[in-house]
Amino acid sequence: MPSDTGILLTAGILLFHLVYSQAHHIEVNITVPEFKIDTEDAYLCVSAVLPVHPHKLIGVIPHASQEVVHHILLYGCTEPHMAPKSGAEVAVWRCDMMPVCNGPSVIFYGWGRNAPDLQLPEGVGYSVGEHTGIEFIVAQVHYLAVRPPDDHSGVTLVLKPHSVPYAAGMLTYASWFEVPPGKESHLVENTCCFKSYQPLTMFAVRVHTHTLGRQVYMTREAWNHSGIETLYTRDPQLPQSFVPSTRHVLWPGDRLTVTCDFDSTSRSTVTSAGGTHNDEMCNMYVMLYSKTPYLTMCSDSTTDIRDDSPGALPREATLALDPSPFWKPPQPEGLVPAPPGADADGAAEDEEREEDEDYEDYQVDENEGTPPPMVVDPQGAYGDATSVTAGPDGSIWVLYRASGVWQADTFDDQHQITRDKPVPEAVVVQLDPDNGTVLARWGAGMFYLPHMISADAAGNIWVVDTGRHQVLKFTPGGQLLMTVGTELVPGSGPEHFCMPTQVSVLRDGSFLVADGYCNNRVVLFDSAGKFVAESVPIQAVVHSILVDECEEVVYAASREAATVLALHLRPNKRLRLQLQATYDMKDQGYGEAWALGFGPYGEQLVLMWREGQDARLVNVRFAQQYWTLPGTAQLSPHDFQLGGAPMQLSGAGDRFHAIYLASVGVACDKKCGPLRKFVVVPAGMQLPDPAELPATSDVTDIHPGDAKLLPGGTAVSEQPHHHEEIEREKQVDAPGAQVATGADGSAAAVEDGGGVQGQTEGGAMVADDYDEEVEEDAVTAEDYEEIAEYKEQMHDYDEVANPDPTPAAPLEKERFEVLVQDKKVVEQSTSVNGWAIALVAVLAALMAYSVMRFARMSLAAYMQEDTGRGTAGGAIELGQAHAGGGGQAKGAAVPAASASGKRSGVWEMAEGLMSRMQGGVSRAGGRGAPAGSQGGAGGRKGGMASREVEAARERERLLRSEP
Repeated sequence: MPSDTGILLTAGILLFHLVYSQAHHIEVNITVPEFKIDTEDAYLCVSAVLPVHPHKLIGVIPHASQEVVHHILLYGCTEPHMAPKSGAEVAVWRCDMMPVCNGPSVIFYGWGRNAPDLQLPEGVGYSVGEHTGIEFIVAQVHYLAVRPPDDHSGVTLVLKPHSVPYAAGMLTYASWFEVPPGKESHLVENTCCFKSYQPLTMFAVRVHTHTLGRQVYMTREAWNHSGIETLYTRDPQLPQSFVPSTRHVLWPGDRLTVTCDFDSTSRSTVTSAGGTHNDEMCNMYVMLYSKTPYLTMCSDSTTDIRDDSPGALPREATLALDPSPFWKPPQPEGLVPAPPGADADGAAEDEEREEDEDYEDYQVDENEGTPPPMVVDPQGAYGDATSVTAGPDGSIWVLYRASGVWQADTFDDQHQITRDKPVPEAVVVQLDPDNGTVLARWGAGMFYLPHMISADAAGNIWVVDTGRHQVLKFTPGGQLLMTVGTELVPGSGPEHFCMPTQVSVLRDGSFLVADGYCNNRVVLFDSAGKFVAESVPIQAVVHSILVDECEEVVYAASREAATVLALHLRPNKRLRLQLQATYDMKDQGYGEAWALGFGPYGEQLVLMWREGQDARLVNVRFAQQYWTLPGTAQLSPHDFQLGGAPMQLSGAGDRFHAIYLASVGVACDKKCGPLRKFVVVPAGMQLPDPAELPATSDVTDIHPGDAKLLPGGTAVSEQPHHHEEIEREKQVDAPGAQVATGADGSAAAVEDGGGVQGQTEGGAMVADDYDEEVEEDAVTAEDYEEIAEYKEQMHDYDEVANPDPTPAAPLEKERFEVLVQDKKVVEQSTSVNGWAIALVAVLAALMAYSVMRFARMSLAAYMQEDTGRGTAGGAIELGQAHAGGGGQAKGAAVPAASASGKRSGVWEMAEGLMSRMQGGVSRAGGRGAPAGSQGGAGGRKGGMASREVEAARERERLLRSEP
């Protein structure tokens, strides 16, 4: 039995270790090996071998001291300058202010001034390894002085082999400059405009200067052009870790400025930007997340954007229909999967549709299982998808035609629609981007010939109705907010449209309309719908437009001319909407220009197609770069939207891009069918077998913190001391928090004392600080959840009627939520699932049973041995009480009574057993009594008394004896 107990105990210990250790985490150490350097300010670069398959990097543990190391930067690249040789763990080389990679590189982590560990928020990670944007990681270590002989500086990378919903990214700001001597304040500014097709959410920031830096802050222009709002500010002399920031949403078109404030009163000569500690730097690293990776650098107001950056559309790729079994968008006839337990009321319609080969493409194969029963949508048929766009929350909005098909007699010679009633079906539909589930549907009896749909940054939905000759603005719930144009009356001038095609909305609420089939122009309106300007005539048909606020350019697609025109947006009244450039694609043979959209890094893409030829997605400025959409030669593609493919398809690698395609037209009529989704698969990779994919998309979309912040949030940590703004502070209910007013009049939350104490402590993403930080917060998470004032600030998108800036969450709450959230990540990494708990419980029960059985058997053996030898031998009598309160052995003197009261012979026997287990004479060993058992009142009673029994009695007497 003792051996069995030991085995069970060992198994239990191993199980507990497995359950409570980070079993699914992999640690990769990048430590600087022996490499002699005999100069100050030396830079050493170290590259390490990563796991073969893609992993998610979710944390970094630095191993360095600021007395030795000035900073550590982690670079991601496809090929390091020096890769580890076969069998080697790392490769090291001198890289003083030299490129660390052979080819492009990105910075995704930085350390300085004894900054603590980094732990990314739940659901966020960098994809690293083979076939990702970061195939190799290089650590650049800058030593202040001559490297000590016992130095082991470096980092530990914490990786996991599982997918996460959000990709971590970074905006890096760096400048070259000079600081004149003797200046109390010298500002260095670096401005770049953010370009993308998706918003980004910032969650942490690291700033970096050398000894002269006093403040580093980021600002952007308010959307209504009323002033400047501060997004983040920090003293660079504090620990240079990634500190949690208010989770501002960065929108395409945001012009972001990073300013460094230097104090050079201690210098008598000019200080230049450079790599030594006597030089200076002006850096900010903004960590953010989105569905697909975004990493870029702003260097001296120039954005470094490349077509091979992580998350870019791959140069070489194949496109294939999404193989996910759960991708089931609405069908043209309005058939949708029946809810669980419902009858297949639409069985007849289902049988008819199975004859349609286009519909068969979307059925579950018989070998894959029984397809779900289909029922008729109560809101009527969908018809063909004519347009598609993405909302700011990532959901997909689709405009369907239903019964409103464009036929030869739909318009008369005066461009007036011949229908006397609007389309009866609800044609505006919001879909889940991964599985196509209908989230919302409205618009019945409202549109005559809906053509294109758009969404603005505030979540409002815009529909261009070619038949009504109008542009209509709605809330996401379908409430009409504004109409522009005269209903059912075609015309020109400020008050009329003639068969318009598409609308594009700016961040401040102003918008442009492609007035497209008759007038062949682009028209600009302010946010209230007032006419501002119109363009030069454009060759018909002006079928699509795209506003690039960073370039201040409007792109217009001239369909039949196969041309994209660039028009001035805001230079001055004389040049507004006048021609700036022309991109002619007729010679490429791609067909006609149908729709415009942004790529991952803000590149302009145009959908080109002609009947009988597969459609292509073409880079407007580099027409030789394109991606072919297979099987679209007869689909009449009409509009597209870029998005992220389901994470089940890419695993721990970078999320694939998805292209949503709406097809409609005379080439296929209703056979164009439902919304299609293509997946962009980089060269050398392939989609998983559909049989290996789940039948339903049951992955919970984790939002790190609050990812639904409305645009224009202005909560800041503190106002920079050289930023000319008037602060107005007042007390609020949240402990220690105050409210300041930004330049645009919106509230900015700051902490008591003008700064954020938590930020100086290293930040919420520091694993070692989680418990301490959470304990120091006076308000609990439950208290915050009950604060109604905060919830009122977070208006639902349905209630947003304009893009005016909305205050973001108070910084104190943001900081606390990130603390609690990241603490949960650490706890989850060692969490126990139900099966593990059950197994541990079973093992514990078995161990307890074994111990009890062993004790019982030993006790029984002990009793049998000592009582079976007769009273003449001096055995203990069980159950005999004495006045003194103790048990008595016959033939032995009774010791003085113990103050503890009565003790039975059973207890004496138990003590004897304990003495045996603690070193008493072993039966098998045959050793003598322990050293503590000396002669006492009870001597041995003949040779038959056991020595170990006598030892137990003697121990008992010693324990009971009084002074």
